Amino acid sequence: MPGRRKREESRHLEQSSRLSDAFRKARREQDLSQQELATRASVAIGTVRAVESGRVVEPGFFTVLALARVLGVDAVKAVRTDDSATDVR
Repeated sequence: MPGRRKREESRHLEQSSRLSDAFRKARREQDLSQQELATRASVAIGTVRAVESGRVVEPGFFTVLALARVLGVDAVKAVRTDDSATDVR
């Protein structure tokens, strides 16, 4: 069974970048540390760091859901490519 695609092979770089930006922005606006976010979302702090930095281009579905729930971010809106996705809450 193949693993996740390498960053340079992913066709989702643009969407991943938007999602990372949305999560980082929401976390900072809420004055949460990465550790606090990780704890509240029940994910590893390394996961939060990897998603926010863009090291993980295709994060797991349930990881995205957990982070989005804690941050109040609509993940679908965050990755949309049209101009209507400016407000992700």
